[in-house]
Amino acid sequence: MAADGPPIELIVVDNHSEDFPEEEVRRIWPGARIAALSENVGFGPAVNHAAAHAKGEILLLVNPDARAMGDPFSPIARAFAEHPDWVAVAPRLVGTADAGDAGASPRETTEEESQEEFQLRKLPTLGQAFRELMLLDRAFPRSRARWRSRYLDRDRGQAFEVEQPAAAALAIRTPAFSALKGFDPRFVPAWWEDVDLCARLATLGKIVYYPESVFAHGGGASMKRLGYDRFLPVYYRNAVAYWSKHHGTLGTLLFRSLVAAGMVLRVLALPFRRRDPRPKRESFRAYRGAFRAAFS
Repeated sequence: MAADGPPIELIVVDNHSEDFPEEEVRRIWPGARIAALSENVGFGPAVNHAAAHAKGEILLLVNPDARAMGDPFSPIARAFAEHPDWVAVAPRLVGTADAGDAGASPRETTEEESQEEFQLRKLPTLGQAFRELMLLDRAFPRSRARWRSRYLDRDRGQAFEVEQPAAAALAIRTPAFSALKGFDPRFVPAWWEDVDLCARLATLGKIVYYPESVFAHGGGASMKRLGYDRFLPVYYRNAVAYWSKHHGTLGTLLFRSLVAAGMVLRVLALPFRRRDPRPKRESFRAYRGAFRAAFS
């Protein structure tokens, strides 16, 4: 980082990992503050813990599987200084292969999405849920509705307002984060906590995609560690919690029904899938667990 860049403090939360590289962190950033938790409290609560001890006016949330490209901090500081109505800034996410890692694939997120497809989305609607759960988005990945919901029709070289960027790398004004009391702890261990936060941040100001700041993101690390058959039920349990919080009784009931129907459809289609990213038995357990989560 340039000597005239913004002052930065680093707070690292060790969420009760077994192989936390503390010595490496100290070597790279001698002044880093490390919080070693006695249990894995989940992504959102861990971020809340770090935010409670942060001194700066801007919080930059960074996943363990994301890394800065060049100096991402100065553009973020400049963006907030020039735009007082912006409450959050989403740096551009690129795949690890795009960042120069020849041994990695840029398609490392859930359901084999590129970072461009994964990062930016509009807040969930029943129409979007229907397309995704009934496999229409997979059958017609270039449909106008899907492209608009993922902002794929926008120039990613330009800044623009968005509804829900992924929190793999996300900068937020500290007062706004504090006013909302941070991430809702019900979304644990992860997934949907960033959707909920963005829905609430939008009531305070603009959330803007800002490509002058760039992070490389591998993606899917938590899902891979957990296993697909454990990940999918948690993902949809948290999705139901989001709908219950933001869309009322009827909306939640309709969403639950879509999840159940979507899982039945996937089970029926499973014997006919020729190319599977995982064993069929694992997929079946995942769909069965998600079906149950729809009514939990």
